[in-house]
Amino acid sequence: MLEQLQPERKLVYRAGTIPYIVEHGQIYMMFMKPSDQEFGGDRYQLAKGKVEDEDPDHKFAAIREAKEELGLFVGNVVLIEEVGVFMGRTTVFIAKVKNRDMFGEPSFETESVKWMTPEEFHVDGRDLHKPVVASCVRRIKKLEGLD
Repeated sequence: MLEQLQPERKLVYRAGTIPYIVEHGQIYMMFMKPSDQEFGGDRYQLAKGKVEDEDPDHKFAAIREAKEELGLFVGNVVLIEEVGVFMGRTTVFIAKVKNRDMFGEPSFETESVKWMTPEEFHVDGRDLHKPVVASCVRRIKKLEGLD
């Protein structure tokens, strides 16, 4: 009976993508800084957003968000792989790209985008996303044979 009186709580699911490239054995990852600090503050972070009802799955939503917030061209993607679910609600993917310069203009939601090494992100990135990025780096190293 009590369950009937409580409103239904729906989890908000989000999806995000970190494009990456390996040059001379060094991993570079693309991050964005939101134009509105209300959406993540003034530090670099992964491109992410809500999984919309019309999105067929989390991968589609993650790519859509990367297109919007980073200017990612799908034709530039060599590989996309799910890394995991973080913070209890965000599915994160890594996307290996062919060319670090083959990106379009990001949407108004993005103040700037930046290629960063994992070490640079550790200094200039959003604290909440640092464990996520560390997991992504471990996966990239395994995929690329950099261990």
